[in-house]
Amino acid sequence: MNTPKQILVVISGRHSEHPALERALKFAEFSKVHIHLFNSIYEPVMELTDVLSSDHRKELKDQYMADRYLYMNTLADALEKKGISCSVNVAWHRELHEAIEEVVDALRPDLVIKRITADSSHINPFAMPIDRHLLRFCKAPLLLVRGSHWSENPILAAIDPATEDNKHIELNHNILEYSKMIARITDTKLHSINTFETPSMVPTMDVGWANIDFENISVEVSNLHKNKMESLLKKHDLFINPYYVIEGSADIVIPEKAKEINAQLLILGTVGRTGLLGAFIGNTAEHILANMSCDILTIKPTS
Repeated sequence: MNTPKQILVVISGRHSEHPALERALKFAEFSKVHIHLFNSIYEPVMELTDVLSSDHRKELKDQYMADRYLYMNTLADALEKKGISCSVNVAWHRELHEAIEEVVDALRPDLVIKRITADSSHINPFAMPIDRHLLRFCKAPLLLVRGSHWSENPILAAIDPATEDNKHIELNHNILEYSKMIARITDTKLHSINTFETPSMVPTMDVGWANIDFENISVEVSNLHKNKMESLLKKHDLFINPYYVIEGSADIVIPEKAKEINAQLLILGTVGRTGLLGAFIGNTAEHILANMSCDILTIKPTS
């Protein structure tokens, strides 16, 4: 997979560092890219209609916008001095996630990069509605970042090789190819993981469960996933890389493994507009993300 050519970077206010922009610059080191700097502002004071006249509101809004454009243009000037193509857009919007979705629809970027909204000490950074909403509805690959720079720590790709659904099959390939590309950019090792669960039952009545060998079922399901995992990894020349096939709940197993290997980035897939699907159903994916302490990249099928 080629590196993204059009990257939308969400700039959140005035800061000494912009981790999202730092990630974009990493891509620019390996390929010619165009970076679109985007910022959305909104001041609730503008709603004080009893205090401010319409002329005053317009004047204030114009001043806010001019000031933010001035700041954004300083960032753009720094990029242009490095020979990086860039553009700037500032939107006035009450809801940041809606503003981002609108600019994604207009620009159709190959990648959106945004800093996680909540403070890094927040118990659940993905409880913030902005990031949770974008995880579900952003049409472009979405990279949510924490720290300022990528390190030498490994990347973890979560896939579902046992799926028989065409969209999810395609998604597996996209995840692995995207993961290989970022591993090359960051010069780090790529690990992959698949989790699965098997039926279990603790009978409370004599209803014939004794005839069912749950242990054997677990072994058979495990072997199926391992064989599928190995076959998929071989297709992407990743069979020699570390991989894990682990029985258990995805929202527990994946964060535990990511912590164990000290992963700096988790890559997983999304399908549709109802949440993260495939191996991750309903809120399970958001539970995974809530327990992660690293960057998150979510991607969708190309069709």
